[in-house]
Amino acid sequence: MSLAPNLPTSTDDTAQQLSTMSIRELIGALSATEDRLRHLPIFVPFGGRLVTNPERRLLLRRQRMVIANLRRRRATLRATMAAH
Repeated sequence: MSLAPNLPTSTDDTAQQLSTMSIRELIGALSATEDRLRHLPIFVPFGGRLVTNPERRLLLRRQRMVIANLRRRRATLRATMAAH
């Protein structure tokens, strides 16, 4: 079974890390995550049968978190612009 080499295991740590990133860094993280997903096999052999790649599940979770952070930033920027 393959494990994600550069992905943190704790969701809380990842959320905190993403919240401190700039928009440019978030876009880069999203791009890197999507590139890794694109080249990752969907299924891997485990115990004599094919199962969903666990690394893929971690990457999809990270992708959702990055997108959520980008949406939050967009909403914050829009609210700031509307206030002026």
